[in-house]
Amino acid sequence: MLIKTPRQFSILAAFLLSLLSVVIVELTLYLSGTSINQRYMIIMFFVLLISAYLVIYYLLEKLITQKIRLLYRTIHNFKINRGDFPLSMNEDVLGKTEKEVLDWVDKSREEIEKLRLQEEFRREFLGNLSHELKTPIFSIQGYILTLLEGGLEDENINRAFLERASKGVDRVTGMIEDLDLITRIESEELELNTAKVNIVDLAREIVESFEIKAQKRNVKLSLDWKRIGSQEINVLCDRDKIGQVLSNIINNSINYGVENGHTEVRFFDLEDNILIEVSDDGVGIKEEHLPRLFERFYRVDKSRARNEGGTGLGLAIVKHLVEAHGQTIDVRSTEGQGSTFSFTLKKV
Repeated sequence: MLIKTPRQFSILAAFLLSLLSVVIVELTLYLSGTSINQRYMIIMFFVLLISAYLVIYYLLEKLITQKIRLLYRTIHNFKINRGDFPLSMNEDVLGKTEKEVLDWVDKSREEIEKLRLQEEFRREFLGNLSHELKTPIFSIQGYILTLLEGGLEDENINRAFLERASKGVDRVTGMIEDLDLITRIESEELELNTAKVNIVDLAREIVESFEIKAQKRNVKLSLDWKRIGSQEINVLCDRDKIGQVLSNIINNSINYGVENGHTEVRFFDLEDNILIEVSDDGVGIKEEHLPRLFERFYRVDKSRARNEGGTGLGLAIVKHLVEAHGQTIDVRSTEGQGSTFSFTLKKV
């Protein structure tokens, strides 16, 4: 018989102990030549059985209750009184406790892994932030030092160096503003001014604002609204914030575009939502980079990205702004063939 519950163990232990005691008594009486009264033996057996059962049951309940409460105090970090932990000796108490302890171990292991990843992310983030700030700050320091050492009186360099130092300050300021924006979004302090917006008109404005930059890089920009059959696609969003999302994605597409390349903004009807895609035929992104693409300061091509003058926070902001609208953003890319960024907005 498989013993699972404390009550079953108490009954079996009491039965074996009583049976053994009666056998020993009968054997002793038999060897001493004393007559054996079977009725007395049966009564003694049941008295021993009940007594042993009650004693074993009581001690077992007390032992298990104390140990399990101590265990629960350890794994749950709070005080447990008798009334807070009803013990049923008819159940597999140890089995249930084992399961809960294993669940606690798994949960603790997951929490430790999360903490390890967070610590790794924090360490990497601080390293990246330090590296990103170091370049403009050192350049500003160099220009100012040159001016203080006599360059201020030289009209050939003083204005040029001040302008370069100003650009460095602008880059640091932009980085701090972007970090502040991400912090406000994460702490839910950013207020969205949501309203009915024609996403086609908004996308057209953004595309037109990048035409000069696209021409300089020989990249063709286009807007495809025909597949959805209307130039009026109304969505519920914060116009400025979604405009920033489109601007960041299109700007990246142009920066990493190829000669005579093409960037297109497309729309797809998904019943309750509208899917907006920004697709290009640029250099593409390796698959290994895709899971981390929206992390702060994460750069696929670090040397080239810094030459573009970005803060390294553009895609992190994009992700946060889209998620602040209760929507999702995704990226598909093949190295050498281009990338497609897509996000959804709720239709109205």
